[in-house]
Amino acid sequence: MSTRDAWQETVQALLVGARRSGAAPADLLDRCAELGLAAHAAHLPPVVDAPPLDPAPASVDVPVHRLARGVLVQVLALEDQVLLTEWCGLAKAAHAVADHRELPALLGLGTAHPGLRPAITAVLGARGRWLAGLRPAWAWATTDDEGGDVPLAEVLDLPGAARSAALRRARTRDPAGTREFLAAQFDRQRRATDRQVLVGALETTLGPDDEPLLERALDDRAIGVHDEALRLLRTLPSSGLADRAADRLHRGLWLTADGFDVQSDELWTEPHPEPDEARDLLKDGSETGVAGRIRGAAASVPPRHWTNRLGTDDEGAAAELARGVWAGELLRGVAQNLRLAEDARPWAVAATRALTGMEQLEMLAGLPAELAARTVVEVSGQWNYDLLDHACSQLPSPWSPRATADLLDRYAAARAPKWRAGRPPAVLLARGDAEVLGANWDRVTERWPEHTVDLDVLRLRVQLREAFNHREESQ
Repeated sequence: MSTRDAWQETVQALLVGARRSGAAPADLLDRCAELGLAAHAAHLPPVVDAPPLDPAPASVDVPVHRLARGVLVQVLALEDQVLLTEWCGLAKAAHAVADHRELPALLGLGTAHPGLRPAITAVLGARGRWLAGLRPAWAWATTDDEGGDVPLAEVLDLPGAARSAALRRARTRDPAGTREFLAAQFDRQRRATDRQVLVGALETTLGPDDEPLLERALDDRAIGVHDEALRLLRTLPSSGLADRAADRLHRGLWLTADGFDVQSDELWTEPHPEPDEARDLLKDGSETGVAGRIRGAAASVPPRHWTNRLGTDDEGAAAELARGVWAGELLRGVAQNLRLAEDARPWAVAATRALTGMEQLEMLAGLPAELAARTVVEVSGQWNYDLLDHACSQLPSPWSPRATADLLDRYAAARAPKWRAGRPPAVLLARGDAEVLGANWDRVTERWPEHTVDLDVLRLRVQLREAFNHREESQ
């Protein structure tokens, strides 16, 4: 009889009692002690007969100040990834590395959460990279610039993420030479994912000289390759794509008393695009029908197309596009190229007001950080708490001091849902400028008196700023 079966038999005897099971009480207890230990006791760890590790190599890295280290200990206890990323960014800016006592915890977090790795790698220092080499799971942190020294001829043998990163670094060092390599490899790659990586690498230092290769990629039958090339072409202010789209907009739309509308007997009165027009539209299904075709054309021209056509500035052109029945589609298209606008603010405001729901939030998420924050401030005067909170959650952090102050005013004036009435808005405290929020601590705690972990996060953010400011003052 196996030990497990014997243990089960003993348990049953204990349940029914010694008299009923026909066992002597003393024998039953002895069996219970012996078999219970065998069934549930922990095993002794194996004896490891290995020499001790060599000491860590000498390092010239400067560890963070003790105050900053104290904040990191608290951040690690909270397991707040946004706050940890902010800590790493400040440490990197101060040219300091994490204390050696926190290195195992940081390596563990980076292993469990790959999105944290770039931030963590920047603060590991030489000792952290040495420590990472002792455990296979930490191998991602063994170098500062993984794959940076790989020759172009060997780059395509790397795994997906490392290959893309290596190609982009090569573009930074030698844009023209890397472009020639990408063009030579494009037709040789049989897998669509490989061709898409080659096209995507052009985004780094993208310029007019990259247009011929991108035009070639528009003829690729793979949707991912075609759409990646089209996305990059649309960011070039002057290109063949922009000229073709401008011609379609001139032919397809006319200006009426109520704004732009589809012109009679022209291309957008037909239900399906001609092959040449279809080539210049996304194939992912988002630019179908008349609305999608108009949006695709608007996304392919810089905002100056509209200022030149209307003979006005960005403010006037944005107001004109916002009047017509196709305002939403036109402004969604323009919003994709706001970085090319002389004054992007009126376009962003007009697009935000023309859209609703998820489309509005997605558009805000695609704007540059400061422009997105200023746009939310300008258009959110009548928004309810939920919409304001959703929109602010799309804004990358940290927010500027001015945007933080204005959004604090918006939150304070908005009536929160009953279940959040006394709780501070988490996104404001986690992403707003720490100095502005710290200066308004009394106002924040008076407006939202319920103590939550969000206030602990804000307190740590204030301490974090003070810790690194202290180090700068002491140097």
